[in-house]
Amino acid sequence: MQSMAIALPLRWLAALVVSAALALLPASFGYARSADAPARRDPGIRFELDRETYRVHVLDLASGDAGPEIPVAIGSPAHPSPHGEYRLWQVVHDPAWNPGRTARAMGAKPTPPSPDGPLGVAKIPIAGEYALHGGASWLTVGKPVTLGCLRATDEAILELIDWLEGRGALARRPAERAGERAQSFARPARFVIR
Repeated sequence: MQSMAIALPLRWLAALVVSAALALLPASFGYARSADAPARRDPGIRFELDRETYRVHVLDLASGDAGPEIPVAIGSPAHPSPHGEYRLWQVVHDPAWNPGRTARAMGAKPTPPSPDGPLGVAKIPIAGEYALHGGASWLTVGKPVTLGCLRATDEAILELIDWLEGRGALARRPAERAGERAQSFARPARFVIR
């Protein structure tokens, strides 16, 4: 009888110690807790290309809010846009253009950083030399005509960047100056291309 009386308080004490230890775990492990509910990791922002409609759909996975639909030109049959899922890390404002092998073979030359260059006002690198970027004419949007990149109008890219900033998905915009300016993603972001 006496051993049972001691065992019950020891169980309570063990439960109290475990609860206290869990409460002290750092937020970086996703275990931080507020007084109301356990913390959850930010699921981030998801970009997805719909090849049938030539549109990039953007979704804030935390709130479920849809971003602007971005009409794009995609890779041609000879130079298709890549397939896969890619982690995004930055937006580059006023990007320079260093043409890849295929574009160089067609006579393309590097272009210095500028909002008026072939990549338009900004690019979001996806993988290797592939990016979602501006610089498209409305005549090419909705067609498979690029060397693999996803090309949108500058207006659509600026609308997307404003939406991302409004969701807290991007770090503070870099100061205006000449040359490329990188703006990091402040929330997890990924791009799905099927």
